[in-house]
Amino acid sequence: MRDYQRRYKEQHGYYQTRLYDRGRKKQYTITCAQCSREVTVTKASSQYCSHACWYGAKKARRSQIEPAWKPFLVAPRVAPVVVLRPLRRRWFSACCPMCSTWFVTDNPVHQHCSPRCGRRAAKDKRRAMERKAFVAPVNRQAIYQRDRWVCQLCRKPVARGKAVPHPKAPTIDHIVPLARGGTHEPANVQLAHYHCNTIKSDGEWAGGEQLALIG
Repeated sequence: MRDYQRRYKEQHGYYQTRLYDRGRKKQYTITCAQCSREVTVTKASSQYCSHACWYGAKKARRSQIEPAWKPFLVAPRVAPVVVLRPLRRRWFSACCPMCSTWFVTDNPVHQHCSPRCGRRAAKDKRRAMERKAFVAPVNRQAIYQRDRWVCQLCRKPVARGKAVPHPKAPTIDHIVPLARGGTHEPANVQLAHYHCNTIKSDGEWAGGEQLALIG
């Protein structure tokens, strides 16, 4: 690099890095065609002193249309107005497999009446898959009707209108617990009180002995 700078200086008389030695652009004095003001510019072909004057002259040229030509100007074609009718929705009715409630929806993919029922079904399926158990669709209401709303552990009726965590609320109990290799299918589930199901947990039901211990 030093050799290059030395050769450059021998050829031009100064180092290349001295920017202040470069010659400035040539300047011209013109009279603005819009505001008639004398200004100094760097282009010999410049006619205006600023962009404002240039835009003003351009606007004036566009406005200078002879009236005789106006009748011959073709009016723009206006597209006809098209009234779009709203698309008709198709409604579907289905019965929720979790709470046995009939509902109406516009999406045939929906299988549950509410996000709550959907989360409950997904939770049951996820628990079974975590145990690597066989999973089949389980309709809670069908299981409740099959067992005639009677707890299969203590043989007492459940409270239909109650929900967990009420002790007598209806729940689904796995006859063979998932922790012991049971499956999640209608043949391996039964109706049970929330209280009884909690006592049994993943063990075996011992009848009144467990209720006596808890009581």
